[in-house]
Amino acid sequence: MDAPNTHGFEVEENEHDVVDKIYLDIIPREKLSDIVVALKNQAGQEWKSRCTDHFAWKAADHIIELENKIEFYENIIRRYHLDNDAFTGKGNIK
Repeated sequence: MDAPNTHGFEVEENEHDVVDKIYLDIIPREKLSDIVVALKNQAGQEWKSRCTDHFAWKAADHIIELENKIEFYENIIRRYHLDNDAFTGKGNIK
């Protein structure tokens, strides 16, 4: 326990000496492709001049949807190849 300050001086505390908090419930955003970022930035700049429902924003949303579909189908193809591979799957086993 610290001794009480009886000299009339304030005890200096380091306000930057804090314990880092760890937030486990925060999920980072997924990385967007360069085209999507450019389109959203363009739409955001034009939104400042009050253009709503800009074509670039709609195009960026559509590209994100297409990228998700491509990733989904690539996963299906990858699983199919693994399941039917002679070394890793059941392809040649009868």
